[in-house]
Amino acid sequence: MRFSSWCATAAVIAFSLLAGEVARGQLSPPQKQLKTYALPDSTQSADISPDEQSVVTVSTKKLDVADSQKRAIVHVVQLWNFKEGKQLAEFTAQQSEVRVAPQGSHLDPSRTQPIVRFSPDGNVVVVLIDRTIHVLRAADLTELRAFPLDAPDNVTRTSPGGRTIVHEPSVGAMELSPGGQVVAVLWVSYMIHGRIQLYDLSSGKSALSWDTPIGWIHSSSLAWHPNGKLLLIAIPNEMPCSSPSSGPDIFAFDAQTGAVKKEFRTGLLTGSIAVSSDGRVLAVDLNCYRVFKNHDPKLKIFDLTTGKHLRSVSARETGARYQVSASADGSRFLAFTGTIAGKFDWSDAVLYDRVVDETFSVWNFANYEGIVTSQNVPGLRNSEIRLSSRGKYAVSYGKASFVYELP
Repeated sequence: MRFSSWCATAAVIAFSLLAGEVARGQLSPPQKQLKTYALPDSTQSADISPDEQSVVTVSTKKLDVADSQKRAIVHVVQLWNFKEGKQLAEFTAQQSEVRVAPQGSHLDPSRTQPIVRFSPDGNVVVVLIDRTIHVLRAADLTELRAFPLDAPDNVTRTSPGGRTIVHEPSVGAMELSPGGQVVAVLWVSYMIHGRIQLYDLSSGKSALSWDTPIGWIHSSSLAWHPNGKLLLIAIPNEMPCSSPSSGPDIFAFDAQTGAVKKEFRTGLLTGSIAVSSDGRVLAVDLNCYRVFKNHDPKLKIFDLTTGKHLRSVSARETGARYQVSASADGSRFLAFTGTIAGKFDWSDAVLYDRVVDETFSVWNFANYEGIVTSQNVPGLRNSEIRLSSRGKYAVSYGKASFVYELP
């Protein structure tokens, strides 16, 4: 075949493939400049109300104390009309004493970031601060009750040199059940030991707890099945920057007994997942950008009952990574789709991830058609991103704290 004929044939094939991708909704969602509403710079966690009219944030304020090696901080929960930038209510939690690191940063003794969530009916706000759950009335953030968490035992190990090392557990995730009566808390110790605890919000009593399978759980998130009967978690089966093993890495626990009901392998080092009411599980890779691997990972979708891989969803040039979130009504899902490249350190012969830009993309959950890709949002990679209940807004917090209005 002459080169010109080969080119023509290749063009036809490429066009046909492209048309097929378009038909299947596999092209990256179009990029647009989304309208954003800024949240306080110190926001550590945030959530959008079910009616999508307000946002609740939790942040810290520093207080000086006489001892130069210590600082006092207070955690502040604030309710905002984010469209008008108007604060509606505020709750100040207990004061905590923290140690000052040599670089001047503040070390929380509990090593637990605060987490705040609206209840599914929007009537209460649940916030985790310093190993204590505060239940607040959503209208004015009046505290209704508070109860401490029962921390698991420390993990003790012996180093190769014979030194005893004690690892204190910290909370890695917290999520409310779809019915709003139960809060699930994930404890992590020494990066690989996990324990899930369920608490009754009305009484503050621990209803159930169980250990998770051993794995690299330190970056894992929790996801309730919309029916409230199952609690899902992804536990990477190998350490970061390794190739996934053949073992299972997604587990679905019975919320009544703690027993494993389903488990399957994604082929990724999955940390973030989402699940739909019909049992579709969304998973994204959190593995390192490597010399010859993991340049453009796809968002994968699995059947929870069978573990079968249903489809892969393409994103921008370097794929979908790190985080995935679905709206409570099952209409949309999003993932981090920023461009990641490799930077080789010749002195150490090590390849590092390099952020080129930081975006997220949104898809229709019914047909997987792309809806929108955000503008570049500096700091988004080191932030958490969540969709609102109806999928009309997204919120990020951490290095980039904003509410995004979606088309």
